[in-house]
Amino acid sequence: MPHQEPLGAPRTRRTPPLRGSRRNRPDRRLLAPLLGPLLALVLVSGCTGEDGSGPRDGGPSSRGEDAGRQASGVPTVVVPGQRVGRLAPQRHRQVAQRVAAVVDGWWDAAFVEADYPRSRYRGSFPGFTRTAAAQAWQQRDLMTSARLGSRIDALVPLRRRVAVDVLSTREMPRGATARVRMDFRTTGEVERRIRLEGRLVLSYLRGGWRVFGFDVTQSPLQPAPGREAERSGRQSATQSGKQSGKQSGGGR
Repeated sequence: MPHQEPLGAPRTRRTPPLRGSRRNRPDRRLLAPLLGPLLALVLVSGCTGEDGSGPRDGGPSSRGEDAGRQASGVPTVVVPGQRVGRLAPQRHRQVAQRVAAVVDGWWDAAFVEADYPRSRYRGSFPGFTRTAAAQAWQQRDLMTSARLGSRIDALVPLRRRVAVDVLSTREMPRGATARVRMDFRTTGEVERRIRLEGRLVLSYLRGGWRVFGFDVTQSPLQPAPGREAERSGRQSATQSGKQSGKQSGGGR
């Protein structure tokens, strides 16, 4: 029988670009309206904007698109989020697809596209800047499946969703925040259902969208209330049926 481990409290870490005091840290529901001030730092650093031509072949976005759209087996729902600055809705949708491709590339490299049990996680952060990849490696218990990889036989994605907020100036996309969520389950020695969620902050660098900051959590995936009630009902019906069977057998 597979070993069931207690899940405990959600684990969370933050990279330095997104760190703030507990007193002043905004609620997650308020992060999207703060996109402009947050990503204004990207403009100061001198990043370029996407000109609409798309990433060059072999860039981080194109690799992520191949991995995320074809290999995982679970489609990623991509939602255009908020816009800060003028940007045509069609361009927003294009940017959202390209940013989501980067997220897919990370998810597949760090979680989905692997033979389990697994202990090697080098190369898990395609589409990250060198600094962000180094920070993600230091936090690989959150940014990959490393905590469970050696004790599971498979990791199966259940749902994948990316909402993309975009910052633009002069109708040119300059930065983006990807609000991400992936639900998955594991089988083997450890059986769990886990929700990975948070946000990635990206800028357009060297012909492609690249992650330079992140704020990600992993926590137990709670069943929906309706499903929990249905499950309890099935268990009660099963127990009732077993008791009735025993009583019937005793009367013979």
